[in-house]
Amino acid sequence: MSLSPAAQNVLRAVAATLVTDGAADLGDRVGRKIASLPRRADRAELDRLLRLLDVAAVNLLLSRIPKPFTRMSPDERERCLRGWASSRLLQRRKAFQALKRLTTVTHYTTPGVARAIGYPGPLGPAPNTPKPIRPVTIRTDATLHCDVVVIGSGAGGGVVAAELTAAGKDVIVLEKGGYRNEADFTHQEGEALETMYDAGGLLATSDLGFVVLQGSTLGGGTVINYTTSFHTPDTVRGEWARKHGLPHFESAEFTRALDAVARRLGVNTDHAKPSGRDQILIRGLAQLRWHHGLLPRDVRGCSEDDSCGYCGMGCRRGAKQSTLITYLQDAAAQGARIVVGCDVRRVVIERRVASGIQARVGPHALHVRAKAVVVAAGSVHSPALLLRSGVTLPALGRHLALHPATAVLADMDEDVRPWTGTVQAHYSDQFADLDAGYGFKFETAPVHPSLQALAAPWESGAGHRDRMARLPKTALVGILLRDRFGGRVRVDRDGVAVIDYRLSRYDRAHLRRAMGAAAEVLEAAGAREIWAPLARTVTYRPGSKGARDEWLERVDAAGWGPNELLLVTFHQMASCRMGASARTSVVDSEHRVWGIRGLYVADASTFPSASGVNPMLTVMAIAYRAAGVIATH
Repeated sequence: MSLSPAAQNVLRAVAATLVTDGAADLGDRVGRKIASLPRRADRAELDRLLRLLDVAAVNLLLSRIPKPFTRMSPDERERCLRGWASSRLLQRRKAFQALKRLTTVTHYTTPGVARAIGYPGPLGPAPNTPKPIRPVTIRTDATLHCDVVVIGSGAGGGVVAAELTAAGKDVIVLEKGGYRNEADFTHQEGEALETMYDAGGLLATSDLGFVVLQGSTLGGGTVINYTTSFHTPDTVRGEWARKHGLPHFESAEFTRALDAVARRLGVNTDHAKPSGRDQILIRGLAQLRWHHGLLPRDVRGCSEDDSCGYCGMGCRRGAKQSTLITYLQDAAAQGARIVVGCDVRRVVIERRVASGIQARVGPHALHVRAKAVVVAAGSVHSPALLLRSGVTLPALGRHLALHPATAVLADMDEDVRPWTGTVQAHYSDQFADLDAGYGFKFETAPVHPSLQALAAPWESGAGHRDRMARLPKTALVGILLRDRFGGRVRVDRDGVAVIDYRLSRYDRAHLRRAMGAAAEVLEAAGAREIWAPLARTVTYRPGSKGARDEWLERVDAAGWGPNELLLVTFHQMASCRMGASARTSVVDSEHRVWGIRGLYVADASTFPSASGVNPMLTVMAIAYRAAGVIATH
């Protein structure tokens, strides 16, 4: 659904206000982004809000400016948008953040634009690497038959497919995204978001309180993640075993599964040369005498040079041991069939038995008849698929954990070039266990223009541009929170996934402590000015007594609600959780959906709760074990 002409006209004026040096067609390009949003309801809501912004009476009431937005002066437009950004009304903040994120990210990911802020863009052309996998081409409506159909090709689906194929099963893998390999990794940020991230990088919770970043490409999130490969913590394994009635998580069997996938991926700590970001993190932690350690990574022959920082757009060297170059190639070499661009709409369930799936591949209908169906579409799309398929378990879609992530950022005197170097090399568990295993980790992450554009407060076009220009000297301490209380995945009237999530009071208290501690690390590392990714500009210069405490009080005043502080999720979990009862879980200890024969789930959605660490290796171990179970049924 394209925007109405009236809404598009307002959008042009809004875009020109948010980014004062943007191209003339910026508003039109943002309009096309809005038209590509996954949910029809979101597109209609933005159209309606844009049209309301051009109603004089509305602006008089809300902004005390009795003019249509398109007839305001530039100063009036900025004042109007500032009011929306910091409004007490959730819908106004939501509308502002939607427009700010779409416009600033579209602008700064336009090829060449970010050179003006010191960002070089891609470091040379992509290599001419052949594609070893040959996906099945669907040219007409078709029906395929197999033993097992696997929905999803990431950390869960890729491992299940390879292990079942090795066990002699006839396997078909269905992937919603396309097949892109090293030759396609242009490292143009905008193109990477559009072609390898779910919803083109635009996925968010229903109130836009969280940006949801997850892969949508052959190999899933393993292709665009930061290579961090922690084993499941023993404390978490114990919690899952005892609290959720799942003793196998403390067994030697699960340890062998973790070790097996770690071996296949070559997980090691030999490729942990600290980037400029990591050096600042280490310096601050060491000064405070707080814990820090090397991150285990699934890489072989990693360059650990400037190009490594672009790994979130795909690893050109093939050093990252994603399922794309490991398990999926194993599966394909042993005869598994792979279909890409495949949107699975429902699992066919007949008399409480799963017998296959119905999907679309472009304009064509695809039916797959199978003896077993393995859902591994991730913690957003796995519950949505089961809901569309008529599964009605009470826990389905609930208990969603998101590992809320944010950062405290700083201007440094030194050049940091935060988009360069090892994607993640060091971490700190100083505060990982504040209460019964719940707390937060410190890590870093590459900061390319899109992330800086999301994080930078907007109070004027010039102010936002100035913050963007400081990118080369920007450092960050990333915060990864183990959330105790979760959200929910549901589907709308069109069957599209909807993510509802609000940070609980309990988790927010841990987040506040994390913000203060992260600022302390940056102070100890020599930061010149420290800031937070809030809707308002809230900064401080270290040096004076009590400056950090006073800053935290101003952070409190700026707000912790939706669209007041930028929150991102890279790890989605627990929405089809495993357990001992159909009343409180979705799958049993053998990954079987309660009450439906032949239907399994094998991805992060089966976690009983948040893992507290980057979850890839845990997902793979769960999938490895699930394949062993399915192969014997």
